Amino acid sequence: MPGFRYKGTIYKVSTKKEAIFTNGEKAGMALSLALFLFGLADGDVPLCFFTASFLVYEAHIVLKKARGNQEWFLANVLKGMSIAMFVGSIAMVFV
Repeated sequence: MPGFRYKGTIYKVSTKKEAIFTNGEKAGMALSLALFLFGLADGDVPLCFFTASFLVYEAHIVLKKARGNQEWFLANVLKGMSIAMFVGSIAMVFV
């Protein structure tokens, strides 16, 4: 006779929808967009590149989530482009 008779499900089925971005990431994107628009209005090119690099980096998460594993190459291209834009913005400040 078994000592454990509970016949519930082994795996819990989660009905909660998982968010793509956390609240901190959403706030960071809003601040980055505001700074990007300020940089455009002021003519500050390094600031535009710096904030756009963050927005492009977050776009790779959306692309990966939307297309699954099909668009991993484009997601990696966006990630590399955001890193290049970040380094370029730092270089523009010092040159």
